[in-house]
Amino acid sequence: MILSHSSANSPAQGGDAATAPPRDTPHASSAFVPSRRAPEHDLSRDRQRINRSLRLLVERPVPGISVVRMIGDIDLASVSRLTELVRQRLAAAVLNALVLDLSEVSFVSSYGLELLLQAQRRAEQRGITLYVIAESRCVRRLLEVTDITGRFTCCATVAEAVALARTESR
Repeated sequence: MILSHSSANSPAQGGDAATAPPRDTPHASSAFVPSRRAPEHDLSRDRQRINRSLRLLVERPVPGISVVRMIGDIDLASVSRLTELVRQRLAAAVLNALVLDLSEVSFVSSYGLELLLQAQRRAEQRGITLYVIAESRCVRRLLEVTDITGRFTCCATVAEAVALARTESR
C-alpha cells in the first residue's frame, strides 16, 4: 500500500502532530463520520416511491365483470390505496365478478394477505364471485404457506377467469 505523506504537518517540519491526519489511513475516511443532525425528510420522495411500488389498472372486459391488475409490491406503503380501490369495485352497482390479477406482483406482505381475505368476505356478502390470478411465485407461495388457496377461485389467466365468470353469471 502506498500512502503519500505531506511533510508540512510533520512535527519535524514544525507542524502540529495533533492536527495532522493519521499517516496510515486515507483522508477520505473522514467522509464516513456520521452526522449528528438527522437529515430532513423529503415526503415528496416517499410519495414517488410509494406510487412506483404498486401500479393499479382497472379494466371492464364485459359488463358485470371488473379486473384489477396489480404490478409491483403489495405492502404497508401501497395497501391502503389498493384496499380503497377493491372496496369501490365491490360496491359497484352491477358487478357479478371481480378478478384480482396478481400475476405481476413481486411481493406481498401480511397487509396484502389481509386485503385478500377482506375482499373475499365482502364479495361473498354482496354475492360477487372473486377470482384471483395467483401465477406469480410469491403470491402462490403465500397462499400455499398460509393454507388459504381453497378460499379463492384461482385461475391461471385473466381470460380464463373472465370466461368462467361469464358462464357462471348466466
